[in-house]
Amino acid sequence: MNITAIKAWAEAKMLQADESPLEPGYRWYHGVRTAKLAGLLAEQMQLDVDKDILELGGLLHDVGKAGYRGPDPHGIRGARLIRAEIAHLFPPDKLEHVASIVANHYQRPNSKYWRGKEAPEFPAEVLLVQDADILDHLGANAIWLAFRYGAKELCNQEAAIQRFYQVDPPWHQESLASLNYAASRQELEHRLKFLEHFYIQWKREERGELTFHQN
Repeated sequence: MNITAIKAWAEAKMLQADESPLEPGYRWYHGVRTAKLAGLLAEQMQLDVDKDILELGGLLHDVGKAGYRGPDPHGIRGARLIRAEIAHLFPPDKLEHVASIVANHYQRPNSKYWRGKEAPEFPAEVLLVQDADILDHLGANAIWLAFRYGAKELCNQEAAIQRFYQVDPPWHQESLASLNYAASRQELEHRLKFLEHFYIQWKREERGELTFHQN
């Protein structure tokens, strides 16, 4: 498996892609972080995984979304791109393993879409990338995303803060419920606490309040 060439292809596909209102190359940076998070989760839980497959699946999971605004599901599109353009860089079994991660990274068995139904079963590499993908969208990264989208919508600080309190809580709860591993939930709970503390501080500053209280 030519990992160097696969990563070069991924970088060419994603690093310069227009992701407005996000920064150019957002899918690349998100993929790099997702791959690292997935690997750290596997290491922390001492899971027996194929580390190369896990890294490539995390890196490539959003390649079908890079610069794309069309109607096709981006996971399916990404798997199709991999098979069409770089299949020769993989052994056949590893190609299908990576393509499966990409195609199924949002098919989370614990999500609301599968509740009450027979949920799919996936290998650990898929489940880890699913969790890492969620984690990378929350915590301090969520603040960055909120600033980017807020700038696009030309909203003021008060409107951005209201959005957090009115729109985001159901997303946060669904994200927690959708995770596959207890270690992922612990990490997300930590990130959400940071996010809550940030918005409490921001809300008070936006109101022109003093925020330091001496005992």
